[in-house]
Amino acid sequence: MKNNLQLIASLLLLQTRRVRDPAVKKALGGMLERVNAVATVHRRLFQSEDVAMFDLAAFAHDLADDALGAADRGDVKISLDAQAVQVPAALAAPLALVINELLLDAIAHGFPPGRGGLIKLGVTHSRRGVRIEVTDNGVGMAVEPSSGPESVGLGLTIVDLLAQQLRAEVTRSDAGPGVSTVLELPVDGVS
Repeated sequence: MKNNLQLIASLLLLQTRRVRDPAVKKALGGMLERVNAVATVHRRLFQSEDVAMFDLAAFAHDLADDALGAADRGDVKISLDAQAVQVPAALAAPLALVINELLLDAIAHGFPPGRGGLIKLGVTHSRRGVRIEVTDNGVGMAVEPSSGPESVGLGLTIVDLLAQQLRAEVTRSDAGPGVSTVLELPVDGVS
């Protein structure tokens, strides 16, 4: 699986380099970041002694580094507050995509060029199972949010669909300044 994901990532990178249209280049870059997030999960699972469980906190650290590297934003920092949280390996890929999308969304929309800041990523145990929180001190939510599916970007649509699949509750709120997104995930066997 890991080698197949690396092959897909290489093909996407090759295609991205050949495309001239900035919108297509951006879309392919987004897909490449998503494939890389899943590849990071499989790399961690391959290195793990227990392939049935996945250390979400250790993975969150890797993903935060990868997200900042991909964004190439030295003016944005990520602070990680993560407890050791072991989740079933079957949840690794969807949780990786959720964290990846929340971090990239915060970087892209919270901090326009020239405005740096801080993103806090928390991974903790909760009474329901697992709590993932991404809070930024960026520009905040739109004053008058539009309604309808077209008002939400692909990243947040992916978060919402995965949350539904995982039976998780997603809450977005104004963090004054910035935005806070919390995912409460019911997980059996979390340790």
